[in-house]
Order: sequence, then C-alpha cells, then structure tokens
Amino acid sequence: TKKHTETDEVSTDLGALEEALNKYRHSVLAVITTTSCFCPRVPDEVDRVAKTIQTWNESYRLVNESEMRGVGISHVVNHAYGLQCLATNKLLNRACTIGRVDAIVCSTDKNFLVPVGGALIISPNKSVIDSISKNYPGRASASPMVDLFITMLSMGLDGYKGILDERRRL
Repeated sequence: TKKHTETDEVSTDLGALEEALNKYRHSVLAVITTTSCFCPRVPDEVDRVAKTIQTWNESYRLVNESEMRGVGISHVVNHAYGLQCLATNKLLNRACTIGRVDAIVCSTDKNFLVPVGGALIISPNKSVIDSISKNYPGRASASPMVDLFITMLSMGLDGYKGILDERRRL
C-alpha cells in the first residue's frame, strides 16, 4: 500500500506489487485485493492489479518456462460488501475481463441481510469453483445457505432490487 500525503488515503501500490512479484516469484501463491475497506484505506485497484498479475504471469512464463510451476500467481478478491455497489461490481467485472481474477469472496450477511457465517465464492473460471468444491465439501454448516435461500424467497427479486435501489439513492 502507499499513502497519499495530500489526502491521507492509503491505496494500492502497483510498483511495490511488481517488485514483490519479481523478488519472491515462486514464494507467492496469490495476491489478495479488497473492494471494501475502512478509511483511510481506499479499495484496491482490482482491475489494474488483475492486469499486472496476468501480464507478470505471461511474461514470466515466456522467459522462464523451465522454472514455471503450476499456473502462476493467483488473484483472490475480498468483495465482502461489494455486491451492493454497482460501481464496484463494474470495476470487478472489468478486472475479470482485462486481467486475472481467480476467485471472488462475498459475505452473505453483508450483502443479503442474513445472519453472520456464510460466504459466496464466485469465479470467472469454472475449474476454480470445481476445485474449491472438491476440496471443501461437508466442512461447513448448511445453515448460512438455508438462511440465504429463505431470505431470498421471502424478499423476492423485486424486494432485493428495491433494497439495492434504496442504497444507490443514499
């Protein structure tokens, strides 16, 4: 992260990210960014980070094919509150389109008015979801998904869209 002296904001430092990727190479499993945070931190530039990771993976693979293990460095996005925000969702969609995003984690309680304890994992790559599903079955309670199901049934699509519209007006 870097601090902006004129605003006191703390934000993504893409230069430091690239330095770290070059320095630590195979020691880096994933880069984790966030779209929701508290002041003075501002959301990460997930689209620019996604593009940086994709470019780094491609260029490193071309130069060092014999050293490249696995599929490169992954990108996981903490999108805890994000489903409520149209601008953030557009930014995340852009990140998935122009760069590398492997998984997006969203909190059910923060996005769907249900009790704490559940999460959704979203990915533009079906094989990532399949892999997570195979590694995680039966290790969590079904209660959060039942809560989400009941809440969505009771609110309906119009009720949920109404809440999102109200949030946008605020």
